[in-house]
Amino acid sequence: MESKDNQVKDVVIGLALGVLAQGVTAVTSNKMAFEFAFEGAWRDWPNATNFPSLRGHNVGNLFWIGAGRSGGRRGACAAWREGKWNEPYIAYSGWTVNECLDHIADGRARSSDWEELGRLFVAEFKDDQLVLLPTDRADDAMEA
Repeated sequence: MESKDNQVKDVVIGLALGVLAQGVTAVTSNKMAFEFAFEGAWRDWPNATNFPSLRGHNVGNLFWIGAGRSGGRRGACAAWREGKWNEPYIAYSGWTVNECLDHIADGRARSSDWEELGRLFVAEFKDDQLVLLPTDRADDAMEA
């Protein structure tokens, strides 16, 4: 089994891509809203059991810490940038969301599973807690 840190890293990357796949470029940086959104999405995501180290009452905080550290990770195809907003981004120059999703897909979560986690996460936020990519640019970001 993978270490707790590796499981958190994989979920941080997968969710960043899942959020981008929804056409969302940023979510609120409010810690409580960010953690609660993750906890709600995680509770409803069927693949969560494939990441056994992410469980319990502090799972939102684990994700918050992992997202905060993600920008400094080497070799990660996606990460989160913290500031006024928490912004998921692709770290591999020239790669699309779909290429990154295919790259991280494995027996624990397929590309479509990460997209579903992203959908569940985004659905937890109020409209004013999201920044959306214009529809025509969202399509471009998904495909090469």
